[in-house]
Amino acid sequence: MRGLVVGAALVLQVVLCGGAFAQERTAEWAASEQARGEALFEARDFVGAEAAHRAALEVRTREADPNGWAESTASAGAAQAFRGIRARDAGALEGAIADYRSALEVYTRSGQPDDWARVQNNLATALVWFSDVRGDGSVAELEDAERSLRGVLEVVTPQARPADAGVVLYNVAAVQEKIGDRLAGAAQLARYREASETYALALDTLRRGGSFDYASSVERRVSPFMNRVAAMD
Repeated sequence: MRGLVVGAALVLQVVLCGGAFAQERTAEWAASEQARGEALFEARDFVGAEAAHRAALEVRTREADPNGWAESTASAGAAQAFRGIRARDAGALEGAIADYRSALEVYTRSGQPDDWARVQNNLATALVWFSDVRGDGSVAELEDAERSLRGVLEVVTPQARPADAGVVLYNVAAVQEKIGDRLAGAAQLARYREASETYALALDTLRRGGSFDYASSVERRVSPFMNRVAAMD
């Protein structure tokens, strides 16, 4: 699979104890669990990170703290996603997808555009990996991933943030290419042409954003594909 850029996410949780101690858990405690989870995530302890996030959700409920709930839910999703990628575990990836979609019920493009875009990007990554691990030849999750990445480009625009948008466009093209791999005939060629055009746009956008070294690396990876598509015309 071409290298989708996996968005970072946040983390948090501990084990609930009974009695008076549990009643003393506060918003500050939940915030510290979020921070602890983030540290565990950075240390690649994805099981511990997810546990920390789930613990924080005992305080950060959707009713009492919707933004905190969305943050910790998305963070739990990120931990599940990385665990699923590492182990090629479709169940963990499916859980991550559910968490991301839940968080997107709170995060909106108009209200929290950066958070919304980050979770959309992470959702796309999880969908691509889930589709790859499941391996049934369906394009449904890949098409969902492409839609999520297109959404990211509504926030991370090529005009305002060309370096970042170039990376997103590269991911869009990688998904389009993967969709083409699962099709045949005219439908496959149409998707391949679309991917080739998006790769070209990604390269141009990266260079406009000053990411010349990364653009050169991307060009080396995608040039054989683009040349092959050009020869199909």
